[in-house]
Amino acid sequence: MNIVYYILVGLDVLVMITFIGLVTAQTAKSEGIFMGGGATGGYAKAKPGFEDFVSRWTLYLAIAFFVLTTVVTYWPKH
Repeated sequence: MNIVYYILVGLDVLVMITFIGLVTAQTAKSEGIFMGGGATGGYAKAKPGFEDFVSRWTLYLAIAFFVLTTVVTYWPKH
């Protein structure tokens, strides 16, 4: 039972490091406001591609980090 706990802790640390990396790779949402184009810049257009991919995986990793941390915290320690 102890080995499962240590595997979960290792996985939690791996998810946390990846999550931090993806958060730092994202661009700010307000970055497009001051760029040229007025109302057509930034918020008016959807930006599919890399930014959408990073945003989606950041959400997945945040949920996984929350769940793993909760499981590890309340794991019975013998």
